[in-house]
Amino acid sequence: MSLEITIPGGRGLHLEGVVFDMNGTLTRDGRLIPGVAAALQELAASLKLYVMTADTFGTAKSVFAALPVELVGIPAGKPGAAAKQHFICSLGADSHAAVGNGRNDRLLLAAAGLGICVIGPEGAHREALAACDLVVTDPVAALELLLNPRRLTAGLRP
Repeated sequence: MSLEITIPGGRGLHLEGVVFDMNGTLTRDGRLIPGVAAALQELAASLKLYVMTADTFGTAKSVFAALPVELVGIPAGKPGAAAKQHFICSLGADSHAAVGNGRNDRLLLAAAGLGICVIGPEGAHREALAACDLVVTDPVAALELLLNPRRLTAGLRP
């Protein structure tokens, strides 16, 4: 499974997976944002999907139980930003996209081969915005960029 994205006049992307932040990105108050489940199901046919979370609302296992994602907990006592960066680097950051919104996503977004920041109902931290390649207004739009790579081509063209 992988996704090849050609960017005319720029770098090409070979993606094998996506690392998502949970709260504020895919969920609001611990519940999936409408449209996210269906888009994750579709995207899983092309890419390996990971959801990293400190599970603030205690809902991660039940929310993602029926979805084709691997849940990755942030170790207790370890700063979330460093844990997320370490995880994507262990996968091979250049071959993975990242989707997040918070300050603790800034290192993840910067390390990823493609960083997408979501400005959703919880907003987005300025450091996450500065670290990403593209910005979208909701998680479904982020998922649709990956499902429709020509949209990425248009947004990443030099």
